[in-house]
Amino acid sequence: MAKKSDIPFSTDPSRLFLPWISMLMIFIAALTLAGGLSAYKALSYWNKSVSASITVQIPTVDDKGQPRGEAVQNDIEKALTILRTNPGILGAKVLEEAQMRRLMTPWLGEQHTNIEALPLPQVIDVTVDTINPPNIEELNTELIQFVPLAVLDSHRVWLDTLITIAGGLMKLTVFILALLIITTAFTVSYSAKTSLTMHKHVIALVHMMGANDGYIAWQYAVRILKLTLLGGLGGLVLALPIIFGVGYFFETIAGDFKCKIDALMLIILISTPFAFALLAFISTLKTVSTALKRMI
Repeated sequence: MAKKSDIPFSTDPSRLFLPWISMLMIFIAALTLAGGLSAYKALSYWNKSVSASITVQIPTVDDKGQPRGEAVQNDIEKALTILRTNPGILGAKVLEEAQMRRLMTPWLGEQHTNIEALPLPQVIDVTVDTINPPNIEELNTELIQFVPLAVLDSHRVWLDTLITIAGGLMKLTVFILALLIITTAFTVSYSAKTSLTMHKHVIALVHMMGANDGYIAWQYAVRILKLTLLGGLGGLVLALPIIFGVGYFFETIAGDFKCKIDALMLIILISTPFAFALLAFISTLKTVSTALKRMI
């Protein structure tokens, strides 16, 4: 059985106010964290994938749209020789027809299976040594020198754009979380001060009976811990279905987005209301202890 408080907290308006505020704070915090963590996870995945692979395209038709014939095979052999002798490259191979078909299916549809009728370039898939990567500019210069029509694609242009966007999202996540933390600390501090003013006569009586400031501050802190944790868990329960729903949606329309909630992200989200409740506990303890020292 829980110990009854010496202070009549049941008359405080904060008993209803704090849980609702905490619910809103955790709801926003959970959504913000999920967005920021998903952006970081997707960016890490893309960065790893792009850094480990580049492609070289050899056109199969000339500027007039005419087949280049044996020149294509000669260019492929030259390109493979250059790539395979580069110390920063682990391997290079020409994509087969079946692989090209799989790559083109999302763009052309299942009915267009005869890719030989299309003027597609021959694509060389290059595996890069991520520990000692090649100098892309020097590699591109060498390729153009011996294979003028070759096109090296390192995917860095669009990845740099994604890095900028993801970086902005993560900065926004930090800003929103900082704002929520400050707001939570201010709210619980104001609530505690208001309650102290309401119960100053009871607190004076409890002081006369021998209770010290630490004892009273602890009662306030434990009470606000319970209220904020109760509301925070409610906010988390409301946020999780939305987070999983949005994650499933993006995984469905874009499997490479890699924003599905994993175990680590779930642990972080579940710990959010407990972290905010602990913040509220510490803020209340400090606020009440300081206020009691100033009370006459």
